[in-house]
Amino acid sequence: MTPDSLPLSPLAEKILLAEIKLENLALEIAEIGQPAGSELLRRLEALKIEDRALKRNFEESQLRGEPDSARVAKIEALLAHIEREEKSVKEDADFLNRAAPSSMTIAVQVGAQAVDLARRGMKKVIGDHHPLGSSAFVNHTHENLATEYGLEGDGDSPPPPAKIERTEG
Repeated sequence: MTPDSLPLSPLAEKILLAEIKLENLALEIAEIGQPAGSELLRRLEALKIEDRALKRNFEESQLRGEPDSARVAKIEALLAHIEREEKSVKEDADFLNRAAPSSMTIAVQVGAQAVDLARRGMKKVIGDHHPLGSSAFVNHTHENLATEYGLEGDGDSPPPPAKIERTEG
């Protein structure tokens, strides 16, 4: 039998359940984002530290053999404190998730919708062509430029400069 297949004590199950709840709470707080979730994140980190202390105390209690009733009472008190604080943080996170979106979120969503609408309108009017045309020098070979723009030459020398005539008037 492996240690994972051994039946867990009720206290060990509660500790494992508290750890799973903290992981789920971390995901929920991450969805809230900053700055609204910063205080919740600070409280969650404090809970994780307390959870590690709880697991360490429980493991030390198990390694000593027969658990001391005073030590088990302290472990249960710490577990109850973690569960209460986790419930409080979860309620605050649920409240922030239900809150109306911030003005910045709304502005970003409206901006994204406006850009998308403009893109669709440009595509409908112009089609798949770039609105400014294509560059004469990007993604073209010399032969392509020579045939498209009427450049002549051996390919190694640049075309002669255009002559500008001045008229005096």
